[in-house]
Amino acid sequence: MSEDFNAKIKLLIKSEKALLSLEMKKRGRQTVWIALGIIAVLVTLVMFNITAYLYLSSTRTPLEAAAIQTAVNIALAALFFLLASRQTTGAEAAAIEDIRDFAWDQVSTDLDEVKQQAADIKDSVFKAKKTVDNFTAGDPFGIKKVLPIITTLIDLNKKR
Repeated sequence: MSEDFNAKIKLLIKSEKALLSLEMKKRGRQTVWIALGIIAVLVTLVMFNITAYLYLSSTRTPLEAAAIQTAVNIALAALFFLLASRQTTGAEAAAIEDIRDFAWDQVSTDLDEVKQQAADIKDSVFKAKKTVDNFTAGDPFGIKKVLPIITTLIDLNKKR
C-alpha cells in the first residue's frame, strides 16, 4: 500500500505542478498583452492626441476635440484589456485537472482506510486497557473476599 500511496501522491504533485505551469504561462501572456496595451495607450496618447487635437481644434472647439480624443483612447484601451482577459489555459488544463482529481480521490480513499485502521487500533487498545483495569482494580479470583482471612492467619502466625 505504501508504494501505491506514494505513486498516487507523486501523480497528484505532478498534476498540480503542470497546472501551475500552465497557469503561469497564461498569466505571462496576459501580462504581455496588458503591457502592450499600456504601451499602445501611452504612445497613442502622446502621438495621436497631439495630431488629433491639432486637427480637431481646427474644425471644432477645443472642448469637443478633447472629448473625441478621450473616447478614442478609452475604446483602444478597452480592446487590449478585452484581449488580455480572453487568454485561457487550453484543453490540456482540463485533462490535467481530471488526472489531479483522480489522484486526489485515490489519495483520499487511502487516507480514509488509514483513518479506519487507526480507529480500529485505538478501539483495541482501549479494550485491552479496560480489561487490564478491570483485572487490577476489580476482584480477580475473589481475593478481596479471602484477604481478611489471610491477614488474620498472618497475624496469628506472628503472635506465636
